[in-house]
Amino acid sequence: MAKQSFAERWDLDPARREALQAVITGVATADRMIAQLEAMKAHFLAAGQAIAVEIMAELDPSSSYALPLRAIAADIATATNAADGTIRSRMNGAAILTTDFPATYTALSEGRISRAHADVIVDAGLRLDDERARARYEQVVLDRAESLTPGRLRPVAHAVAERVEPTSVVERHETARARRCTWVDDLGDGMSEFHAVVESVRAHAIQDRLTQMGLTIRRAARHEARRAYGPVVDDLAVEDGDPVDERTLAQIRADVFADLALTGHPTAQVSDATGGNALAAIRGSVQITIPAETLTGLGDDAAFLAGHGPVSPDIARRLAADTPTWARLFMDPDTGCLRTVDAYTPTAAQRRFLAARDEHCRFPGCRQPIHRCDLDHSHAHSEGGQTAVCNLSALCRAHHMLKHHGAWGLEHGRGGVMIWTSPTGRRITDRPAPAVRFMAELDATDPDPPPVEIEETAPF
Repeated sequence: MAKQSFAERWDLDPARREALQAVITGVATADRMIAQLEAMKAHFLAAGQAIAVEIMAELDPSSSYALPLRAIAADIATATNAADGTIRSRMNGAAILTTDFPATYTALSEGRISRAHADVIVDAGLRLDDERARARYEQVVLDRAESLTPGRLRPVAHAVAERVEPTSVVERHETARARRCTWVDDLGDGMSEFHAVVESVRAHAIQDRLTQMGLTIRRAARHEARRAYGPVVDDLAVEDGDPVDERTLAQIRADVFADLALTGHPTAQVSDATGGNALAAIRGSVQITIPAETLTGLGDDAAFLAGHGPVSPDIARRLAADTPTWARLFMDPDTGCLRTVDAYTPTAAQRRFLAARDEHCRFPGCRQPIHRCDLDHSHAHSEGGQTAVCNLSALCRAHHMLKHHGAWGLEHGRGGVMIWTSPTGRRITDRPAPAVRFMAELDATDPDPPPVEIEETAPF
């Protein structure tokens, strides 16, 4: 199999550009219509639950057993070929959306956000019991929702909820930590799902370590295949099976997890001569931003697990005490953009800065973590581009190739702002994740916020 050549760039001729613009417009229009239909469905599901609640209020609570709710949910379920338990869950979610998050419901009914965005906003804001705090949270997050994917919106929503939450992160973490547990769900066909509820830092470190071990096993298998079959193995994609080890990376991760939990060490399924014993040196890695006051014990503001959410101050301090390498960041107090990075141990300064500024791939919507990304020159080095942080950004391998060979353009603005130009000429701005969170948190803590006016919407 011959390798694909990327020697020549391609571009759209006027006819194809116009046709593709029509496709993009059509998809965007369909998405808005789907969002409006999702809002309509939420409206009716919430109305069904409201009828059930009214009936239950008229009955003897000791004998009702929520039968009206179950009966109405079952009626809807038979009309839509769904399970009645699923409908009860959707009715409850619809009631929460329409009642407790009216601004989010309005945005969904107008097609300005998708149902996935609405779910992110509701999930992160459910813990806010105070109505005014919840309204403030909605206002700040909705301002960002229309320009972020659901995946990128999630850490912003959690950061804003953290900022407006009246209960301290220490109290909430201790309450949540008390619920840590494991359980198994049987899937049939001899397979089961193993679940573990643990601290976020541990969970993501476990997943990262499993990934690194899996990649080491794949490299070892490929080395073995080269010895047996020659250089033809180099034409296989990473996702393809190797002649020695035909498992996918996801399958290897699952096998390594089981091996570690049951035996204490992974089974590489390759000989020691191929480098499989290098697994013992691999450790999981996570990136956490810790405020200086929290680090020194003078404050209890939440630390932040890059791309995911808040971390308990106590956990953050213990991690900082044990880590061999950590960096001090200086941020602009007005914009949240990083100014400089100062490290206590000598490392590559530019890599430290970019790891803190970018956190993940900078293509719009991509969240591939930075330690699996390339540091790309926005203005090509071969064309005189400088190797400087003002000309470097993190791009995963797929989007790195897309930028160079996929008719996409990239401008590197001030403060790490990336301005992408699509093949049809659309311009999309991608801002660094820490700056997006910082500005959202700043809005959430505005001592004199504008009044929140929420108009009840009944568009159906």
